Amino acid sequence: MDAAHHKEYHVRDLSTKSVILFPSRAQIVRELKNIALNPGTNEVTIIGLTPTVDESTIKVDGTGSAVITDIAVELLPNRDIFEDIYPDSDDDIPDAESELEENADDPQESCELREIRSRLRELRDEERCAMEIVESAASRLKILDTYGKSLDRKKSINIAESIETYRAEREKIFHGHAAGLARTQESKKLLSASLKEENCLVKQQKKEAAEAAREREKVRKEKAKEKQRDAKRREERERERQRIRKERESFWPKLCYSVRITLEGAALTPMSSRRTSVSSDTAQAFTSTPDKTIEGLGFMCDLSLSYVTSSASWAPSYDLQLFTTNNTGMLCYDARITNETSETWSNCKVILSTSQAMFSGLENSIPTLKPWNIKLAPKNASARGNDILDSVEERQQRKDWWEIQKRMAHISKPRSHLFGVESSGLPNSSEALRSYQEGLMVLEQQNKGRLLLQRDPQQLMQSQMQQQQQQQASMQMRQSVPGFASMGEPAAQIMPRISRKRSVMMARQACGKESEEQEDHHMAWSATTNQDESVDFQDSTVEETGLTTTYDLPGIKSLPPRPTPSKQRVARVNFSNILFSHTIIAKYKPVAYLKAKIRNTSRLTLLKGETGLTLDGTFLGRARLPRCSDGDIFSFSLGIDPAIKFNYPKVDVRRTTTGLFSKENSSVYTRSVTVSNTRAAAGKPVSLLVLDQIPVSEDERLKVDLLVPKGLVVNGSEVLTGRPAREGKDDVNWGKATASLKRGGQIDWQVTLNAGMAVKLGLEYVVALPSGDSAVEC
Repeated sequence: MDAAHHKEYHVRDLSTKSVILFPSRAQIVRELKNIALNPGTNEVTIIGLTPTVDESTIKVDGTGSAVITDIAVELLPNRDIFEDIYPDSDDDIPDAESELEENADDPQESCELREIRSRLRELRDEERCAMEIVESAASRLKILDTYGKSLDRKKSINIAESIETYRAEREKIFHGHAAGLARTQESKKLLSASLKEENCLVKQQKKEAAEAAREREKVRKEKAKEKQRDAKRREERERERQRIRKERESFWPKLCYSVRITLEGAALTPMSSRRTSVSSDTAQAFTSTPDKTIEGLGFMCDLSLSYVTSSASWAPSYDLQLFTTNNTGMLCYDARITNETSETWSNCKVILSTSQAMFSGLENSIPTLKPWNIKLAPKNASARGNDILDSVEERQQRKDWWEIQKRMAHISKPRSHLFGVESSGLPNSSEALRSYQEGLMVLEQQNKGRLLLQRDPQQLMQSQMQQQQQQQASMQMRQSVPGFASMGEPAAQIMPRISRKRSVMMARQACGKESEEQEDHHMAWSATTNQDESVDFQDSTVEETGLTTTYDLPGIKSLPPRPTPSKQRVARVNFSNILFSHTIIAKYKPVAYLKAKIRNTSRLTLLKGETGLTLDGTFLGRARLPRCSDGDIFSFSLGIDPAIKFNYPKVDVRRTTTGLFSKENSSVYTRSVTVSNTRAAAGKPVSLLVLDQIPVSEDERLKVDLLVPKGLVVNGSEVLTGRPAREGKDDVNWGKATASLKRGGQIDWQVTLNAGMAVKLGLEYVVALPSGDSAVEC
C-alpha cells in the first residue's frame, strides 16, 4: 500500500465564510481552498479547533477531483506554545531623556571675576616690589650709616670726598625710598578698589550660583516627578500587559479538536464508481478542469468545514425612547454578541438566528397525563386540605423536570478544564484530556438517562444502576475519544436549515408605507433608518423562514474572543399612538404611577431582553422587555408622575338611626377624592385610573351599601361621575369620568382630565349592623 501524503493546517489559517449565531451556540463555516493533492491517498489534518465544539456536528464538504473516504475527529492537547503565539513585547525602552549626571562641583568663575583676580595678583606683586624697594633703601641706609661711623677709625682718608660720597649715596637711597613709598601707596589704592570690585563680583556670582542651584533643584524635582510618572506609566503598561495576557490565557485552549480528512485523488472521468459509492462522500468536480490540475499528475480541491460550538451566542438588547408630546417612541434593537471560544472569526458574514429561542431539546418527549384518583381518608387520619392540591405524578414530573434543567445548566465542561496556560506543559494537558473524555462519557450516559424519566420508577432505578456501573467502567478505561462516527453528518440535523432569500421589505412604521417583495413565499424586512443623521448604524436584513427569524448583519465582521459582549445594530423600530396612562391607588400611596402601553406595529418579533428606558430625553433606567410578536401589546411602568397631584382626605363618618325602636345601627362613610393635573393649559389631557374600595360583608347581618356613585352594581355598566374641584368657571371643562364596581368592593374611576384642571370624585357608602354589635376586619 502506498504511503499517504500528509498536509496539516491550523484553523487560524483557514478563512471564515460565515458565522450563524444562536441564543446558546454558533455554527461556523470555514474554507480551505486550492489544496494540492497527489495521486493516491492524501490526509489533510485541520488542528486547533476550539474545545467547545460539538464533535457530532463537524461536517466536511468539498469540490474538486477527489473522494472523501474517511473523517476522524480527535481531542488532543494543544501543541502550540503560548509565548510563540503571543510573544512579550519589549515595552521597557529607555526614555529619550535619560537621567544626566548632576554637576556637584562649584560653579565656574565668570570672565570678569577671573580678570579682576588676575589684576589683584598683579597689584599684590606690584605692592611687594614697592615694599622691597623701601626695605632695600632702608637696608642701604643702615649700611651707609655704618660706613660713615667707621670713617674715624680709618687712616689717610679724604673727609670731603667721603662726606660727598655719603651725601650722594644717601640722596640716592632717599629717592629710591620715596619712589618705593609712592608705588606702595598707589598699589594699595588700586588693590583696595580691585578688592571692592572682586567682592561685588563674588556677591553677584553667589547670587547667580544660588539662582542656578534653585534652577537645578527645580529641574531635579521635575526629573524626579518625570521619573515617578515614567514609573507609573511603566506600571500601568505592565498592568495592561498582564490584563491582556490574563485575557488571552482565559481563551487559550488546553485541548483542541483535530479533524483528519482522508481523500483519494482520482482522474476526471465521466463515470466514477467512487462518485456513486454509498460509503464515501464524493467531492464534486470543478467545471474548469485546467485550473484544478497542476503540473505532473497532481490535483486541486477545495474543502469546507462546518461545526457547531458552544460559548458563542447572541442576546437581544434594546434602547426604548418614549415621547409624551406626540405619543411616539423609537426602539433600537441591538444584538449583544459573545465569543468565548479560542477562535477568531475574521472577515466573515455574521447571521443571527432565533431558532433555539423557540424550541427546547429534542430529548423532551411529550408526557402522558395519568388519571388522578382520590378517595376519602380514614376518619382517624389527620385531614389536610392540601392533600389533593396536586397529584403524586404531578409532583414527580415537576421534580424530574427541575433535575433536567439543572443538568442542562451544567452540561458543559468547566472552562478551567478547557482553557488556560499550564506551566508544566504536556502532562497536565494529557490529564485534562483524560478528565474531559471521562466527562464526555458521563454526559453521554446522562443524556440517555433523560429519555427514561418518563418511564416507571422501577425501570428508572434499574437504568440509574446501569449508568453508575458504566461510569465506574469509564473511569478505569481512560481511552481516547472515539472518532467521527458517520462521515459527512449534516449539522442541519441539529439546527434548522436557514434559507438565504434576498427579498427585502422596507418597514416604514413612521409613515405607514410599506414596499413589499415576495420570493418563494419568504418575507424579509429592513427597519427604517433616519435619513437626517449623518452618522448612524446600518440596519440588518430581517428574514423569516417558518418558525425561525434570522438577521443578516450588513458587511463583513470580525469576532475575536472577548470577555465582554460586542454590540451590533439589528433594526430600528418606530412606534406611534402610544397610550400613556396613570394609575392611582391613593388609599396606599397618594401618587400617580405612569404607564405606557405600546403595540408592536412592526413586522419584527421582539425577543425577551433588557432595555434602557428614556422618557422625553431623560434616562429612567433599565427594564425587562417581554417577548412581543407582531401586533401584540406590551407595557412599561415609567415611575411616578409628579405633575398629577392627589388629595385623599380622611373619611367622614356620621351616625344614623331608622327609628326610635330600631334594633339596627347605621353609619354613613363619606370621602371626596381630588385629582389635579398641574400641567400647562396647552398640554394634552391625561388618562387616569383611580382605584378605591368599600368593605365587603362576610355576614348576612352586616350590610354594606354603596350610595355614591349612584347606580353602580357589581360588574355592571359604567356611570358618569365627578364634579369640578374648584368653584366658578376654573374647572368647568375639566374632562370626563366614569365609575364602575368590581367584585371585592373595588371601584374604578376612568378619568380623562384636561391640563390645568382638577376633579373631585365622591365616595359614600353606608354600613348597617345590629345594635350592640361592631364590625371588624376578617
